[in-house]
Amino acid sequence: MFKYLTVFLIFISFNSNAQYTITGKVINTTDKTPLYLAVAFINNTGISTTTNNDGSFALHNVPAGRCRFLITIIGYQPYQVLLNVTGNVDLKTIELKPAIEALAEVTVKAKPKLSPYYYSFQKEFLGSTLFARQCKILNPYDVQFYDTDPRGGFSARSNKFIEVENDALGYKVKFLLNYFIKDSNTNSVYFSGESYFEEMKGSPGEERDWKKNRLECYQGSVMQLLRSIIADSIKQNGYRVKRAMRKDNPYYNPSGLQVDPYDLDNAVDINGDSGNTIFDDKISNGTLHKKELLLTTSDKNLFGLAGVRDSTSNNSLYIEHIADVVPISGNKSVHVPWIWHSTVTFITFNKPYTIFDNNGRILNPRSVKYTGFFSEQTRLATELPSDYNPL
Repeated sequence: MFKYLTVFLIFISFNSNAQYTITGKVINTTDKTPLYLAVAFINNTGISTTTNNDGSFALHNVPAGRCRFLITIIGYQPYQVLLNVTGNVDLKTIELKPAIEALAEVTVKAKPKLSPYYYSFQKEFLGSTLFARQCKILNPYDVQFYDTDPRGGFSARSNKFIEVENDALGYKVKFLLNYFIKDSNTNSVYFSGESYFEEMKGSPGEERDWKKNRLECYQGSVMQLLRSIIADSIKQNGYRVKRAMRKDNPYYNPSGLQVDPYDLDNAVDINGDSGNTIFDDKISNGTLHKKELLLTTSDKNLFGLAGVRDSTSNNSLYIEHIADVVPISGNKSVHVPWIWHSTVTFITFNKPYTIFDNNGRILNPRSVKYTGFFSEQTRLATELPSDYNPL
């Protein structure tokens, strides 16, 4: 996080100490033969396993709570189910149907060409940070594009997992892209899908770097902010949160610089000192705390973040991250070098509320739009699994 997760209201509660096992057996629905090396996983986590020769599997260390459980294997339609884990779960026998495309006659085709929209997709999907430069999409031809427009907007999806090797964080990420939308009208990007993370093996030095980089991605992230709101530790985690009203500035001049060709030393940065900015922002003076931000729901493990309450209220949150420490337990914290260039974010609400779980994952991502720091940090190159723990 997305990140940008599935819009359905599902979640995984990793705050519980209880952990359980999910077992079952996977077979081909056509001839009832077992399927070997099918992948069973919990969405957006590092919890995964593969089936044995007889199709059986045992997925261990599953936390209590609700989760989306999936099984996938090439050539078959994926299986998924929402589970409320309160103890060990036996799913018995799971039958997978062959995928329609797998039944078609195989023909030899010339190597496909990458879509002209692919490189825009890659930048938006992975991000533009230094960490994104250390990511590689291993199967770019599996990304399918549609609804393209000449101004650069497009939609994309994948029928197979997009495989990403993240050498910055030490993860191999498998991401089944349900949808990706780049809206040229609003200059917004949304994407959603199911994923799982595999930790890479490296030298002791590489693993130290991966641990440090993961902590840097966590610091100042949406995940850390939402977890700190739940724990009523916003200030301790280095955040300042204020109400804001964002309106288009009717006097904005997009030219960039006001210049006098006869006196270039006096060029004016109209996007900075002069106040000629895209938005006319009104930011409240007081900082917000848990009681002003957190809304409870009918489900004790789902929460709401308040957006627009009525036509006269503020519709955005102004977020600053001002510290270089991450609390890890009790009164202990670790200092994390600050490598990012911006610490300010505006969260603008497209819906009255955004829903998130107790892992700090927003579950209806199209309910909010980020401007500033979070807009870059919610790309895959800086994405952490839901069960990430900074300890």
